[in-house]
Amino acid sequence: MALQRDDFEYAGLNSRDDLQVEMGNVVLPSAPAMAEQVTDIPAMYGNQFNGTDFTSRTINIPVSIYCADNQDRFNQVMHNLSGLLLSDDPSDNGKEYPLVFGFEPKVTYWGHITAISDPAPINPGMYDMTLTITFVQSDPRATLPQVEKPLNNGLNTITVDGTARTAPVIQVIPKRPLKYIGFNLNGGQFGLGPESPEDQATAVQPDISVINDPIASMGMWTSDPNAVGGIKTDGKYKYQGSAEIDSNTTVMKVAIVNGKKDFGAMPTNPLDTAWLGPTYRYTGMTEALTNYRVRAGLHHMRYSGTHNGRAMGKAQFSLLNASGNTIGRFVIGDHMQGGKTYVALQLCKPGSTFDDDNHQTLYWGYGPSGAFANKRDEKVKIKTGTATKTVTKTSRSKRGKVTKKTIKETVDKYVTTINKEERNCLTNAWVFMDLTKSGNVYTWELHQYSLYDGHPYRNTNRYLIARGRWVDTNNEYESALGGFGQTFLKHTITEDFNNVQYMAPYMTLTDLQVWKHTQPQPNEPTYIANAGEEIVMDCETDTVTVNGRLASPVWSTDYPQLKPGVNGLTMVGDLDDAKMTLRYLPKLL
Repeated sequence: MALQRDDFEYAGLNSRDDLQVEMGNVVLPSAPAMAEQVTDIPAMYGNQFNGTDFTSRTINIPVSIYCADNQDRFNQVMHNLSGLLLSDDPSDNGKEYPLVFGFEPKVTYWGHITAISDPAPINPGMYDMTLTITFVQSDPRATLPQVEKPLNNGLNTITVDGTARTAPVIQVIPKRPLKYIGFNLNGGQFGLGPESPEDQATAVQPDISVINDPIASMGMWTSDPNAVGGIKTDGKYKYQGSAEIDSNTTVMKVAIVNGKKDFGAMPTNPLDTAWLGPTYRYTGMTEALTNYRVRAGLHHMRYSGTHNGRAMGKAQFSLLNASGNTIGRFVIGDHMQGGKTYVALQLCKPGSTFDDDNHQTLYWGYGPSGAFANKRDEKVKIKTGTATKTVTKTSRSKRGKVTKKTIKETVDKYVTTINKEERNCLTNAWVFMDLTKSGNVYTWELHQYSLYDGHPYRNTNRYLIARGRWVDTNNEYESALGGFGQTFLKHTITEDFNNVQYMAPYMTLTDLQVWKHTQPQPNEPTYIANAGEEIVMDCETDTVTVNGRLASPVWSTDYPQLKPGVNGLTMVGDLDDAKMTLRYLPKLL
């Protein structure tokens, strides 16, 4: 819904509909606060000028509340106003939100509320009031709508609106392996990979693509019992049910059969508790790899609610040897009674069940503690059946005679369980595993991605971002990589045996990439990316990623900026048929 001219919107809240106030005349400041930096030098005529600090910008928003003589309504509006604009949640500290005025709807101011003044009466004795909301921008620049445009190899002419410099974000997906890539912009240079022609000529390609499967078909996967027999997981389990490709996206998930997720038939005996669900083996590997790099993503989501929160899911991507036996796994799983979700990355000797000592844990954890939230445990009462109970009832006739009668009554039987409803960053998470084996050295990364824009998160205090290196000194885990398995399991809970409906966790496998790995020698120039890998050069956050992995620029000045007006941006590299996109936010001083 379009903003009216005398409305504003803050953090998605409309001033008229949500905050229940009417905006007055807003006078935008002509400039941010400025602080001159000078040094007083003895015996010098004047002083030494060291520049000007441009600090925050303050926007005062006058608003009115009209409640006539209705004090209760005025109190309600004030509580609503404070409750929506302010927060006592520590996790909200440091956040800034967008502010948009109806009189300039294409301009966004990012900042935070620092004050709400005391109300002043418009009419004495009435509850028509005016007050001022103070909004402060830590970065005094405003932004216009994001611009996105394709780039060509070589020179590109970019005309930028606004009055301030802005940072380019360039995304490149090459059609062939790249030795180097970069761009020149306004006197600045930015690049990744060996710069000199001599180094480029001798560059080594450490990872040669073997599999690049977007998981768009089940054609390469089989659930034949003989094929999946070597795929192991921890605990008691039974492989049954089926999986399918989501019709809307290229992911593998539990199939929907007769309107329900097909984890297979549930047991009838409450004592028969186990992990149940489909397991598939990938048949597309044509050679076993002694040294390799594997990248795959798992998405796990546990629903909230009395019974949904108690449901347990486990999505496991398995590394297999040529015989189909498990030699490693990447798993996202739940604990009993709604405990917080965990991620594990483990290697194992063929035949290990992960319940023994024949495995090596590279990572096992819950992500950052700052993302953990724990509701008070809830007792859940579940009807388990009925029972016949003998009771004696006493009655008295009109003449006072007492009569006792023994009868049998049917009563309901219940069991009480617990719903913890613990939530962390993995309760609804899309996590990519990136594992490389080079001889007896394993390097790995687990990186959580945004479900909204598909980009990797950067905030290590809120999301799972972990990496490490482990050396198999005794060569106990030297098995060659010969295939993969994918498992979706749910654990039986009390509800399964008592006809209580709930939503089992949602789990998917997204993307599978495999490379044959060659370890470069120290200081040996290497290729920077394979065909189809996404390279993002982000001058806004001063980061570079290759397929989600952080990389460091090899040749660069400071991260170049676009200036208002006409810019010449020159792309360099083997990019003639690459898909290249420039994104930026025009800014206003």
